[in-house]
Amino acid sequence: MPPSRPRVPGRPVPRIVFLSLILLISSREFASEPLPARIVAGPVCVEGEAKTDLASTSSRGVAFSARPLAVSEWEGWIDKHSPGSGGLFRGPGGRPAPFQVFLLSVDNRNRELVRLQPGNILRIGGPHEEDHILDYTDLYQYLEGIGKPGEDLDPMRDDFFDSGMILDTGQPAERLLFFREMPPSKKRKAMMLLVSSFQVGTETYQASMAWHFEKVK
Repeated sequence: MPPSRPRVPGRPVPRIVFLSLILLISSREFASEPLPARIVAGPVCVEGEAKTDLASTSSRGVAFSARPLAVSEWEGWIDKHSPGSGGLFRGPGGRPAPFQVFLLSVDNRNRELVRLQPGNILRIGGPHEEDHILDYTDLYQYLEGIGKPGEDLDPMRDDFFDSGMILDTGQPAERLLFFREMPPSKKRKAMMLLVSSFQVGTETYQASMAWHFEKVK
């Protein structure tokens, strides 16, 4: 049986975050057949901007950067760090796992220790789309659900953010963040990763990174 671990509650999402998203996201119901879209860093399209999917921010001396990965990218990343595990989450017939995966880097540039609880990281999309990461227990249960031993997850435990961690100065962490796949939508305009709570010394702060969607012509 997988270990049971309660969610660590984060601080309430500030009102300004929701107000910003309301301006970006339509409240209409999701459509079933969205047009292809490119994910671009930044909350809105800016003329002349560099078309990159790498979003970054810095808060209280802690640098965060993240990018959403294609299936082949995150499976390749896993296989590089844990050889033989790249296709672990594939379902029957080689079906890709129903996940959205980000590569997140966190770099502590303070003299004080930084405490990060990945359970406090949210992915915010359209209305009523606020999701926590999939942790070890979630992924263990997913594997069992597709007929694979949950213990097969153990060799790659250090490849993804799961339990709380302490970051010393000059020792950045780079790991995967797993979320459930977002449902299709023509109306979704943007998404955000919100680090709703992290500590520098004894003080608590927040950070966020945003992306918008552009139609592929």
